[in-house]
Amino acid sequence: MRSRLVTLLLATSQYAGDAVLWARTHQLLDAQAALCQPLLRIYSATWSDVVRHGASAAADLEKLSADLAQLDPWDVTRLSVSAYHLDVLGDYRPYLQRIVDRELATGAAATGITMLHLIMLDQMATGAWEDAEQTGRRSLERAEELDYGLFAHQSRSYLAQLAALRGRYDEARELHALVDSWARPRGVGFLTQAADAAATTVALSEGDFETAYLLAIGITAPGEFAPSTYQASRSLLDLVEAAIGSGRAEQARTHALAARAAGLPDISPRLALVTFGALAMTAEDDAEAAEMMARAENHAAARRFPFELARIRLAHGLRLRSTSGETAQRYLSTAADMFGRLGAPAWAERARTELRAADGETRSAAIEHTVLTAQERRIAELAAGGLTNKEIGRQLYLSPRTVSSHLYRIFPKLGVTTRAALRDALNRQN
Repeated sequence: MRSRLVTLLLATSQYAGDAVLWARTHQLLDAQAALCQPLLRIYSATWSDVVRHGASAAADLEKLSADLAQLDPWDVTRLSVSAYHLDVLGDYRPYLQRIVDRELATGAAATGITMLHLIMLDQMATGAWEDAEQTGRRSLERAEELDYGLFAHQSRSYLAQLAALRGRYDEARELHALVDSWARPRGVGFLTQAADAAATTVALSEGDFETAYLLAIGITAPGEFAPSTYQASRSLLDLVEAAIGSGRAEQARTHALAARAAGLPDISPRLALVTFGALAMTAEDDAEAAEMMARAENHAAARRFPFELARIRLAHGLRLRSTSGETAQRYLSTAADMFGRLGAPAWAERARTELRAADGETRSAAIEHTVLTAQERRIAELAAGGLTNKEIGRQLYLSPRTVSSHLYRIFPKLGVTTRAALRDALNRQN
C-alpha cells in the first residue's frame, strides 16, 4: 500500500507539470526517506524520478524486472513506465502485449489502457507507425466505452502526434484542440505538453518555424529541462530545429548545450542520440559538427529510433551542402529513404528537395522559371539579413505567421530549404 501511495503522490505532481508542486512532493517524501527508499528511485515510474537518479535508475529497473512473471499487473505497469522513460521499453513490450488482453477482459481497464499507451509510444519511437495507429485506436475506443476522460484524451494526444508525423495535419489539429480544451482548464500539464508537442510537429512539417518555436517554448524554455516537464527531453530536436528555422541560432545552441549539461545522454539511448544530434545541428565549427554527428550515427541504439536519426541526417546534410556536395548527398539521400519508409511525407519531400538541389538536377531550371513577387523578394532579403519572422513582420506590418507562410512558399521557388541558403539564392537571381 505504501508503494502505491508514493506512486500516486509522484504521479499527481508529474501529471500537473508544475515545478513547485513537484518540488513540494519530493520534499515531503524526502522527509520519509527511510520508508520511501528505494521506491523513489524507480518504482515511482516518473520522468521526475529518472532525472533525479539518472543512470542508476536503469540498474534498479533491471533488478526489479528480473522476473516479470512473478509481479502483479500494477507492478509490471509501473516498471514499464520507467522503462519507457529510460527508452528501453522494447525489451518488455512483448510481455505487455501478452497480458494486456487479460487486463481489459477482467475489468482492470486502467492498467490495460496504460499498457496500450506504453505499447503505442514504443511502436511510434521505433517506427512501427501502422501498428501504433491500431494500438492507439484501441486504447481510445476502450477509454470512451468506460467514459475515462483522462485516458481518452491521453490516447488522443498520442494519436495527434502520430497523425502529424504521417502528414494528416487537419486530424492532428482537431485532436490537439480537443485535448487542449479539456486538459488546460484542469491543469493537466502532461497532457497539454503532449498536445503541444503534436502541434509543434505539424508546424515543423509545414515549415512554419515561428509557430513551432512558440509552441516548443511553451513546453520548456530554451536551456531548461525541469524534472516536472517530462516532454522537454522528448521535444529537444523540435525546439532546436524551430529555433534554427526561425533565425534564433543562439537559443538553439543554448538548448543543445543545456541538454548535454543536464546529463541527458547518460539517461537513455534515445536521449543520447538526440543530444548529439542537436549539438551537431548547432555546432559553431565543422569539426565539432562532424564529431557530434559521428557520435549520433554510431551510437549502438541509433537505428532503434529511425525518425530522430533521419531528422539528424537531414539537418547534417543541409549543413554540408555548401562545403561537401557528395557527402551532403549521402546524408540527404539516406534521410529521404528513411522518411519515405516511415511514411512521413512532408519530411521525405524536404529531404528530396534538398537532395535535388545538391545534385544540381533542378536548381537552375527552378530558379530560371520562378519569379518572386515584390513582397516575397523583400521578405527573403530581410530573412537573409538575419532578421527573425517577428522582426520582419514588424517592418512589413505582417504577423509572424504570415511571414512564415511566405517563407514556406519562397524556399521551393529558390530551390532552398534553409534561411542560411537564401542570400546565395537571391544573388544568383540578380
